[in-house]
Amino acid sequence: MMHFRTRDLLMCVLPALLAASAVNGCGDDEDSGGSTGGKAGADSGTDSSTGGTAGSGGGAGTAGTGGGAGTGGGAGSGGSAGADGGDSGTQLQCNGCHVAISDKISKSKHTALGEGCISCHANGAAHQAAPSTTPASVDFTLDVCAKCHSAYKDSYMKDDGLKAGSYGGSIKTSKYLDFPKYQHLMGGHGFTIEYNEERAHAFMLKDHREIKRKQNMVCLQCKSTPVTYYFNEQRRGAYLFSMETTWDQAIASIQTNWPSTMDHGAACTQCHDPHGTSFRVIRKAMIKSILERGTDPYDPVKNVVPKTEAALMAMMNEKDTGGKLTANARRLAGTLTCAQCHVEYTCGPGIDKTVLRDDFPWRKLKDIEDYYKVKYNTQQDWKHSGTDLPGIKAQHPETEFFWGSKHDLAGAACADCHMSKDPAVTGTSHWFTSPYKQVATTCGKCHGSNAATYVTQMQGFQDSTWNQAKTVETLLDQILTKIEAEKVTPTVPANNLTEAKNLFMRALLWWEWTIVSENSTGAHNPAEAKTNLDLAAAEAGKAKTLLGL
Repeated sequence: MMHFRTRDLLMCVLPALLAASAVNGCGDDEDSGGSTGGKAGADSGTDSSTGGTAGSGGGAGTAGTGGGAGTGGGAGSGGSAGADGGDSGTQLQCNGCHVAISDKISKSKHTALGEGCISCHANGAAHQAAPSTTPASVDFTLDVCAKCHSAYKDSYMKDDGLKAGSYGGSIKTSKYLDFPKYQHLMGGHGFTIEYNEERAHAFMLKDHREIKRKQNMVCLQCKSTPVTYYFNEQRRGAYLFSMETTWDQAIASIQTNWPSTMDHGAACTQCHDPHGTSFRVIRKAMIKSILERGTDPYDPVKNVVPKTEAALMAMMNEKDTGGKLTANARRLAGTLTCAQCHVEYTCGPGIDKTVLRDDFPWRKLKDIEDYYKVKYNTQQDWKHSGTDLPGIKAQHPETEFFWGSKHDLAGAACADCHMSKDPAVTGTSHWFTSPYKQVATTCGKCHGSNAATYVTQMQGFQDSTWNQAKTVETLLDQILTKIEAEKVTPTVPANNLTEAKNLFMRALLWWEWTIVSENSTGAHNPAEAKTNLDLAAAEAGKAKTLLGL
């Protein structure tokens, strides 16, 4: 009779299942590691009566190709010592299928997990017994990481429901209260149905699910880690989430497979590799853009264009001689992980109603118009009901807006200002909130005792941005009202009207991008906020003159 202890199975399954989830899509369809030279799973364990002596932490057994002994143990029946001499025979069987992931784990802190992959993959034993028919479960909930990192989960789920300064904050309010002309100005865009100030990350998916405007699959990649992880990838011959998946199908799948994520959606593995414990990005459209344009496309000094995705991840995790992240790695990791979602992208079927789009321009506003005109003939968003012209609706371009700011040029990252060093948390707090709420542990890290002075200065910049934006909002409303009136009673020469419409659409984009879609009221880049609103005001002023106002 064969004996196989629980820990043996756990150590066996660890690399197999973790590799299955990230590399092979929940397990290989072929028994590549355990079919050559030995049996897989529980059947590979032997006791001393069959010629093997149990090593510390596991009995040896007949493994896959080149199976070997457990630590300190002799080889089992039909097996020989593994090349590294340190893994159990059953673990080497798993290594045979999932070499890359096993290697990643062996070099990370997760190699010390007492329960192995069962810690994160609940059906490990079933997958080990029948890998071809039983995919390893992949748990995207916060709970699985909270077994060891409860303080991070607690801070991530924190929400005080308060404003930060005069603008923003994690309080659910309609943006129409701040911008009363918005619904009129945006001429029939979906955001005129309902558009709210965002709450904390704890409500990310909940607020998105409950919004009244029509949704599509692509935008779920920001709101749900499993969606972006599996998006447009075949696993075992099928797509779990793809362009063809409907919104309702996607939400139903999340509810069935990861019900505890139905509120917060995004989880730890959006930014952290669960196997190597390193920083990562998984939003495929963003990775594609970085490989094309680089990490900092508007900074000739800092910009690097990685040759491969692996090279990008290596840059984000580069260590110095002391084993700490380099300053540049900290900057990249602290910015690019956030940029997966806080960025301009196009996602809908657009005016042409052809296909969903998933595209990161990875460009500043000054280059966005030409980019969309060339690539999509500006059909990617919507047709304005007042001007009958195609328009560009920005999403949340915090990253692009931040590029070139004083903080960016100084080497700061999003995490430096939005993730404080909380004394109650070992490491960094994951309460992604305004630095105004934690001045001492955010602004104070660089500005010390002068932090309060700089906060006051920044709030002054925000007030100036706000006042300028409100002036432009009023001007745009006057112009659009006149354009719409021309449909009923024409009084303006046709050429003037056509040019005024184009000027209005451009001014609308520069205003909406800067003050409505970008969520810092100028704080991320005060100088650029003024420049953008100056241009919006100038274009609107030209339109006003053409219309005889």
